[in-house]
Amino acid sequence: MTKHLTLRQRLFLILRYASVKDKSAALAFSWVMTLMVLLNVVAVILESVPAMEHAYPQAFAWFDAASILFFSIEYLLRIWTAAENQRSPQTTAMGRRLHYIFGFHGLIDLVAILPFFLQSLMPGLDLRVLRVIRILRILKLSHYSTALEDLIASIYAERDSFISALYLLALSILIASCLMYYAEHKLQPAQFGTIPDAMWWAIVTITTVGYGDAVPVSGYGKFIGALTALSGVFTVALLTGIVASAFATRVRRQEIEFTTEVEELVKDGHIDAKEQRTIEHLRKEFGITEIHAKAIVRQVIEESASGAHHTH
Repeated sequence: MTKHLTLRQRLFLILRYASVKDKSAALAFSWVMTLMVLLNVVAVILESVPAMEHAYPQAFAWFDAASILFFSIEYLLRIWTAAENQRSPQTTAMGRRLHYIFGFHGLIDLVAILPFFLQSLMPGLDLRVLRVIRILRILKLSHYSTALEDLIASIYAERDSFISALYLLALSILIASCLMYYAEHKLQPAQFGTIPDAMWWAIVTITTVGYGDAVPVSGYGKFIGALTALSGVFTVALLTGIVASAFATRVRRQEIEFTTEVEELVKDGHIDAKEQRTIEHLRKEFGITEIHAKAIVRQVIEESASGAHHTH
């Protein structure tokens, strides 16, 4: 017997681009969403050009109003349909909605409509600030890619190591700026007149950017600068290594979880249509590519068949 989905369930699957029955609707919505986000980014960029802003002020205003209406309706629909999220740690409808509102995607969706409400509540707010906030609508594309969420989750998982590395970075900046202040403040009061001024030089040097606007001229200053540059190479490499390792670990964990779910589905060594739809949903949920997912499924089936053969 075919299970009939409610309107809320169907909208939830369409908004999450996880619908099988309404696959065309889910695909159409994802394309409309992507187009709206990209057009908003283009509009913000063009609006920063004085000639464009003065030539088409009404067009920009109407497009922003249409965008606010579109994103507001989408945001409210996501809140309403969040009650259908079976993967939420919350069990009640209200709990699942609050989990979405204060979650990663919920905050991003809020940012998309925030400029309108900020302008309404604070009319004197600098429009340049609102433009910067509007450009963050590009983050809404994370609904269709887990890359940003995975990166944040990876850093959070390794937060102790990451905080330790940041502590070493801050310590290097502080020591380098203090030493450079005492070595150069009399010779270059404009660049190294205070420790905060020297901190700018330390940050630029440690991160290996090297703008060249502040350069030590004394022998002691050059020696300190050389040590600071070397310490920056090690410190930045340490941070990069922690992030890369954490990201790789999370990807591997997702592969293991996906494989475990697939093993539960194909215990009999066969995949029916319903199980195929479940696997496809899991693939999107864990951010596994189609080629990789097919390889995992094939390996699981082979191992299941091999195990059944040995048992007999």
